[in-house]
Amino acid sequence: MLGTTRTVILRAAATGATTTEAARHAGVTPTTASHHTTVLRDAGLITIHRHANTVLHALTPLGASLLQQNGWHRVH
Repeated sequence: MLGTTRTVILRAAATGATTTEAARHAGVTPTTASHHTTVLRDAGLITIHRHANTVLHALTPLGASLLQQNGWHRVH
């Protein structure tokens, strides 16, 4: 389920990221990042917080645990 792109997007969510920021971190288009964030959200790994026109992606406890267990918690 977690390939390179989803892992990068999950790591970006660790510090809170918009879809555009997640896309930039992963080197993909915002449309592609949106698809991946939907999959991660459906899996219970991230959640969204809406602020006016902005959607911020953040880790759930499950997502944080997954990053820690796999040593992926460091965002580069």
